[in-house]
Amino acid sequence: MGKIKNIFLRIIQSRMFQHILFWFVSVIVLVNLFRVSADIQKIDWIYTFVFHVVILLPVYVNLLILIPRFMAKNRYGMYFLSSVLNLVAGIGFYYLVFNYAVDWILPKYYFVPVYDSFQIGLILLAYICLTFLIKLAGAWFLVSKIEKESTLHQLEALKSQVNPHFLFNTLSSIYSLSRKKSDLAPDVILQLSDIMRYMLYETNVEKVELIKELEIVNSILEIHQVRFGEKLTVEKSIQGDISEMKVAPLIFIPFIENALKHCSPNSNGDFFIRIDFKVDGDILNFKIENSYEGSEAVRKERGGIGLQNARKRLALIYDSRYELEISNEANVYKVQLKLKTNCDGATLYCCRR
Repeated sequence: MGKIKNIFLRIIQSRMFQHILFWFVSVIVLVNLFRVSADIQKIDWIYTFVFHVVILLPVYVNLLILIPRFMAKNRYGMYFLSSVLNLVAGIGFYYLVFNYAVDWILPKYYFVPVYDSFQIGLILLAYICLTFLIKLAGAWFLVSKIEKESTLHQLEALKSQVNPHFLFNTLSSIYSLSRKKSDLAPDVILQLSDIMRYMLYETNVEKVELIKELEIVNSILEIHQVRFGEKLTVEKSIQGDISEMKVAPLIFIPFIENALKHCSPNSNGDFFIRIDFKVDGDILNFKIENSYEGSEAVRKERGGIGLQNARKRLALIYDSRYELEISNEANVYKVQLKLKTNCDGATLYCCRR
């Protein structure tokens, strides 16, 4: 069934099929307009096919020659001039066919040019414009498809960098525990295994439930809490109904990782990370703060791979539907992220418009 579907899609997407379909519809429409009686006669079909020979010439001259050579190269003046000449040539071809060629090719039939120059010019112009618009629409859809595929590839590349970055930081914590010969190391490895399983098998979608993301955030915090011990204070708060909220997968991880990486006791002796999720209708507000000493954390943050990727992913997925503010004051580093998720969650095709 899948193979048949793929073959069918290839057929309907092929340029030849689309051209055949267009001219088939054109023939059906015109033969009904040209018929001289209630029933369509053989002569009606012949006249319609001959008439289409006249239409084909200026249409394909425009599609295959004028558009690629002039319009596609932004030579609009030349395209306009050549289009006028093409139209005049099409009118001349109409009289040539119906005054001479038909009598020679089809001597048993008598056809005459029933339209004057203005009328046939309008008909040819209508076909040229219609086929031009169809070609333009096809080009637009192709560009849009390429852009979407390119964007998806960028997202996959950025998301694939999240895992190694997180893994590197977490393995550093496990290494630290191992050097201390801590009994907590095996439990931390199991937690890491669960996190990696989630990243590998449950994030290959456009959006995930916020509840699941928070579970991963909690696991990451627990792993690093083991590393720092009681000297690090971690505060978490959730406000509002998060049961129906969905977000882009792993969108908060880089900010969590950055806070854990650069968190240090400030000049007042405070050593903390504060995380707040607040849901207000279709708006999700995420805030994370961490203590640090001096400006070292800020300097490192600006060059950090994780936050650079986070900014790129936000721009690609949410476009103008997010606000990101990063600041530091009084030895407190703060990240505030606002997401608008009413666009069917974090959906690439819907949000990028």
